[in-house]
Order: sequence, then structure tokens, then C-alpha cells
Amino acid sequence: FKWNEFNVAKVAAHGLSAEDVEYAYLHRIGPHQERDDESFETVGKTPSGRVILIAWRYDEEFDALEEGCTLEVVFVITAY
Repeated sequence: FKWNEFNVAKVAAHGLSAEDVEYAYLHRIGPHQERDDESFETVGKTPSGRVILIAWRYDEEFDALEEGCTLEVVFVITAY
């Protein structure tokens, strides 16, 4: 997961933490749904049992351990 001030503030505005969102992503309900803008929506449950929708996209990041390789990481746009 890739977190910054922008997405941490967006999820916090909906009463969620980065940990809540990551847990819900990993404990999703059903498949990821692709959106028109090439991002995705995922429905999942937080540790407290709250069902949330997560809007996210893949973000490539350089992997320093392997020359010339990148990792696909999840950049959360928002969650509510």
C-alpha cells in the first residue's frame, strides 16, 4: 500500500485509518470492480465489522532489491 497525506486525510474524513482500509482490502467481499477511469472499487470489512467501499488504483514503484523491476502497489484514492 502507498499512503501519503492526501489519502490518509481522505479516509480519516470518513472515520477510517489506513490500517482499517488495508484490512478491509485484504478481507474483501466479492471481486474487485474496474471503474471507467482505470481505477477499481473493492468492498471489504474493517476489523470492527464495518463494511466499506475502497476506491484505489495500481501504482508502480521501483523495487531496489531487483535491478530494473517494479512492484505494483495499491494507492488508495478514498474509502467510506
